[in-house]
Amino acid sequence: MARRFLHQLRRYGRILATLFRCRVSRQMIYRASFWTAFWVDLLIFIIILFTFSAIYSQVGTIGGWTLPHMVIFVGTFTILDALYMSTYFFGVLNIPERIRSGTLDLYLVKPANALFMVSVDSLDFGSILLSVPGVLMVAWGVRELGIRLTPGVVGGYILLVVIMYLLMYCLMVVLRVPAFWLVRINAFQELENALVEFSFRIPGVVFSGVWKVLLYVVLPYGLMATIPAQFITGGMHLRHWLLVSGVFAGFWVLTITLWRAGVRRYGSASS
Repeated sequence: MARRFLHQLRRYGRILATLFRCRVSRQMIYRASFWTAFWVDLLIFIIILFTFSAIYSQVGTIGGWTLPHMVIFVGTFTILDALYMSTYFFGVLNIPERIRSGTLDLYLVKPANALFMVSVDSLDFGSILLSVPGVLMVAWGVRELGIRLTPGVVGGYILLVVIMYLLMYCLMVVLRVPAFWLVRINAFQELENALVEFSFRIPGVVFSGVWKVLLYVVLPYGLMATIPAQFITGGMHLRHWLLVSGVFAGFWVLTITLWRAGVRRYGSASS
């Protein structure tokens, strides 16, 4: 079982590397577009940082977090944004159109997992550069708070970022597979945009009651940058690990189940 898993991992790694090289070659032809997208995204994060600086100069703390905590939070979101925008974001975004147009057939007949192939079909190399300012933000916040970075702290933070990266993937897919059954899913996409924007501006530590259940369990966008930031600043406890593990496992199973059910329902372009 372990040998088979490692074989599959190497296989999909080679596929991803090949697609990445092709995408980079294509993007280098249009360097102006490449750098414009990077600078626009970076400017947005800088504006948000200045906004939080102005807010914290007046209130001091929010939910027990000071400005360095918030900079780590924004930096973590920047890293996550860079990772998913450069890999699966645009591919998953196109799933409803693939279903409606029947071009999903092209992925179903390939000798590889169709969901994986659809997801990495539109890699965007430029977005990964945003991880650099994200790491710098986290480093600044860590220095200001006097946090000692041990291998365990760094490893735990990276692990949680990877989990949040995969959880975001699951959420994106779950909100788009209804296209197998529905003609229009605009409402799902608008809901996603609103929740991402909301969670990006307000850390999960301020949520309570119904809001916490909604944004930590039902649609867990509130976990994304909050949990890694809580961990690296020493505010994460066993209950948070159990919550993250349970929510991630639940959404991973839900994603696979809905995708398989949708593919069985799919009529293809030839029907």
